[in-house]
Amino acid sequence: MPEAASLDSGIAVVIATIGRAGALRVCLDSLAKQTMRPAEIVVVHSGSDPETRALCEEDWASRGLHVEYFAYPHKSAALQRDFAVRRTRQPLIMFADDDMEFERDWVEQLLRELIKEPGIGATMGRIMNQTIAVPTALWRFYRRLVASAARGFVPGAVIGALVPNGFPEDAAAPIPAEWVGGCITLLRKDAYLSVNGFAPHFRGSSPGEDVDLGYRISRRWKVYYVPSARCLHHQSRSGRENIGRHQYLSMRSRFAFCRASAGMGTLRSLWHITLWALFQTASELSQIRRGRLRRDFLAAIGGRIRGAWSCAGWDPTAEQFPEWHDTHVA
Repeated sequence: MPEAASLDSGIAVVIATIGRAGALRVCLDSLAKQTMRPAEIVVVHSGSDPETRALCEEDWASRGLHVEYFAYPHKSAALQRDFAVRRTRQPLIMFADDDMEFERDWVEQLLRELIKEPGIGATMGRIMNQTIAVPTALWRFYRRLVASAARGFVPGAVIGALVPNGFPEDAAAPIPAEWVGGCITLLRKDAYLSVNGFAPHFRGSSPGEDVDLGYRISRRWKVYYVPSARCLHHQSRSGRENIGRHQYLSMRSRFAFCRASAGMGTLRSLWHITLWALFQTASELSQIRRGRLRRDFLAAIGGRIRGAWSCAGWDPTAEQFPEWHDTHVA
């Protein structure tokens, strides 16, 4: 793997943003410092602020980056990313959020593992300041209910209603996985298209769209977690929607995963999302003794109830991309 910076790596970095120019600048700065630079950066903006476009139109070429800007009419992480992937001619895609900061060898580490063999479809790195916590006793019980004793705790597995298992903190070598992270992944465009990309039923913040995509890709390709590729996630408090709406969409995403991606029947899928909602509510209630019960707790419950109700009679496999998905405002 060459150490010199190159614009000929065949990688398109896809960044879906709602308009956080300050965070995006840090992300672009870290990409400009890579030992192997991507061929292009595609920023798909669903916000209304002028600062994001102005930032993208700065002289990034002098720093070795080719940045393309697209305005997009709706706030949907999955649709924004899919829009970008289908417009680039690069054979490799790197997903990044606007609030990521990558170490200098991030691209190099992921690419080194990806090209080891043609059957590897995706590699994802490690977020140093945001790890998936070791399951509590409550969530260990959940895993025993929805999966076998062996599978329920396998690093990188996806179990139950779209629940991803994490990885050992002391991992050094790559580990096989069944999911990918939407802000930390490098994948082959062929792998993405082989499963028709993100499912068209995702809307808004698209909770779980990356785990669902990775699960489907892992059925046809090898997917690896690469702990030597490291980054920081400066997670912004400004989200795409309130907690009630987010939980509503989360329930629909989990049902769609069970019904469409994991091939479960309707009743079994409804059972899985109901069970997850009960455990999630119990987990939130357990915070009372620590004085941490969130103020929008009731709104979260309401969102989960509405989401579960909306799944009755819904066939996620019949969803299609909206007509406006093939258009953009320059």
